[in-house]
Amino acid sequence: MTSLLFSIAVVGLFCWLAYHFAPAPGERWDRLLTRYRPHAPMADWSAGDYDDQRQFVDLDTARTRHESAVQS
Repeated sequence: MTSLLFSIAVVGLFCWLAYHFAPAPGERWDRLLTRYRPHAPMADWSAGDYDDQRQFVDLDTARTRHESAVQS
């Protein structure tokens, strides 16, 4: 009987904690998850780096082909 009452008390405490710490209506529930999200300029660095690297490789390839054609 004691374990049943203890179990009901634990479930009740959990429900009260969930209700107490739940976000209020209209409050953003993901506030803590999005707090450290990078700003817009930082959000797409990887894509910009890839495009820049690809352009440099294309330019280097064109320069190398031009140099080998001039030397031949």
